[in-house]
Amino acid sequence: MSAAPKTLPDSEPFTFEDYLIWEEDQEERHEFINGRVLAMAGASDAHELVAVNLLVEIHNHLRGRGCRAYKGDMKLRYRAGQVDLSYYPDVMVVCDPEDDHSSYKEKPVFLAEVMSRFKTDHFEKLFIYQQIGTLEEYLVLSQNPDEPAAWLYRRADGWKMPEPITAGEISLASLGLSLTLKELYRS
Repeated sequence: MSAAPKTLPDSEPFTFEDYLIWEEDQEERHEFINGRVLAMAGASDAHELVAVNLLVEIHNHLRGRGCRAYKGDMKLRYRAGQVDLSYYPDVMVVCDPEDDHSSYKEKPVFLAEVMSRFKTDHFEKLFIYQQIGTLEEYLVLSQNPDEPAAWLYRRADGWKMPEPITAGEISLASLGLSLTLKELYRS
């Protein structure tokens, strides 16, 4: 069974299941926000460099440890009451073997986003992400290679606004991994 194509964004609200079926036939990726789908813009070269470098470091570190790292093409689903959302985090780590749906995950321990406009782009996702009971850390990285910077939010800190990291190490306690900011921006 396949869902009929729906016109974006003024269509009737999708169910999450409609969205999963519909998106299988789409060339572009779409986020799902309470019954509406939003087309995602393509990523820049700088964005991909930082996201892939982070994924490689995490993937190599986690190999054989029971956790899986995903980059940009695995959906994250969040449900609470009437809220039903799906995003594509740039990097996501899931360690719960029961979080086994093939198209999306719901129980990440770590999420990362590479953003071009930190001040305007990350607060919506921060609000949603901090509601995920399994999430321990959320890393936001600037995509600007001329001004590398990271902000690491931790559940243990009560999700307080962190100071920017502009040099040195980033310690990811949820993954038992430390890496340097410089490594993430290296070509």
